[in-house]
This record gives sequence, structure tokens and C-alpha cells, in this order.
Amino acid sequence: MLEQLATAVYGADYHRPDESVADARHQRHYAHQLSRLAEYLDSDRRRVLDVGCGAGAFMRFAQGAGWRVHGTDMVVTDAARTTGARVWEGELPAIDFGAERFDVVRFNHVLEHTRDPLLELRCASGLVAPGGILLVGVPNVGGVSPWLKSWQSRLGLKSKRWRHYAALHHLWFFTPATLRLVAEAAGFEVVRWETPVMGRSDRSAALTGLFRAVLETGRAGSLLDLYARVCSRRSDVA
Repeated sequence: MLEQLATAVYGADYHRPDESVADARHQRHYAHQLSRLAEYLDSDRRRVLDVGCGAGAFMRFAQGAGWRVHGTDMVVTDAARTTGARVWEGELPAIDFGAERFDVVRFNHVLEHTRDPLLELRCASGLVAPGGILLVGVPNVGGVSPWLKSWQSRLGLKSKRWRHYAALHHLWFFTPATLRLVAEAAGFEVVRWETPVMGRSDRSAALTGLFRAVLETGRAGSLLDLYARVCSRRSDVA
């Protein structure tokens, strides 16, 4: 059943051609993620595996910022191939990377689509080079916005009730607590949480900072970014 769903949903037409280049909002998000990653890595460590690379927008952006990027996807698009990055097709646990290791393994709004998130992250733990970073971005089902939309759906106040769950292709739903549990079970230790609230041209930097501070205090934003390292105890055993 899940294989059929994956084939039906993630075919060659899943990613639109216009998604091959990041728009302004995504550029701000990508720049913020790369800035955070750089805080944890030496300046010569810029090798990233983008799991679920889609049409290659992040890969193009990161390449422009001086990062060496590779990607994977269920079905690798022509747009992703034209980035010149090395790409692997298939689910992460089924791919043979040989001796390849990466300074960053990135799952940006991908983990909730996978058949087995724990298995995916366990595979990722073997692909992160010593001292490297795991970055996982997911929707936060425990956030304020999903909570409000759920009540609107219950009360019949939304024209498309429950659409915010995107249940056709979101197989898993995460809160901060459950995302931490699956990351730790896979052998990682969390080093940073963020609720991405990107700056906007019609909003002051101070107001954006206030929104971010309020949402991150309770991890109550609609999105979560988790940064983690392979647990030092697991590294010692390995």
C-alpha cells in the first residue's frame, strides 16, 4: 500500500519546474539554515546531503553560497540533475553510499513523508561525518496555528476542513517531544531548536525577532527546525 502511495504521489510531476529556483521567502529560510549550520562546523566543512532534494532549489542556493551539495529523492527530477550535484534516486535506507560521508545531512520537510522516520534517521546517523550535523525541518502539529485550524475545522469554519494536515502525503505528524524522541532513538543528541520565522519586507526586523522569541519559547510555531549531532556515546562505541 505504501509503495503504491509513494509511486502515485512522488512521481516525476510532483515537483513543479518553477520550484527549481527558490523564491524570496525560501531564500531567507535557506540562508538562515546555512548560517546556523556554519556555526557548528569548521569553515572547510561544507559538504551537505539534501535528502528529498526535489527540484533542486536548496542545492542551487547552497552552491551559490559556497557549499558542496549532493541530493537524494524518491524520483530525481531533471531540474535536480541540472544542478551538477551528485544525486541518488530511491529511499535513503535503500541507497548504497559506500564510504561517502557528509558534514550535514538535511531533511527539510521530508521526514513526515517517509515510511519509517526512525529508520531514515538511523541511516542518516551513519552518513554524518564525525562532528557533523543533522538538520530536520518538519511541520509542528503541536503549534498554535495547527491548533487553531483544527478548531476551525471542528466548528465548520474552514472551507477545506483538515486540509492543514496534508494527510495524503504526510504519513507522520510531529511535536517537539516526538521529534526529539525519534532523533534520540536514532542516536542523535539535539543541540538546537528553532521555530523558523523569516523576515519579511513588510515587517520590521524587531517585530520578526519578537515573533520568533515568543514562538520559540514554547516551541509553538507551525514549523520546527532541529539541529543535532551523533551522540558522543554512540560515536565512542562505533
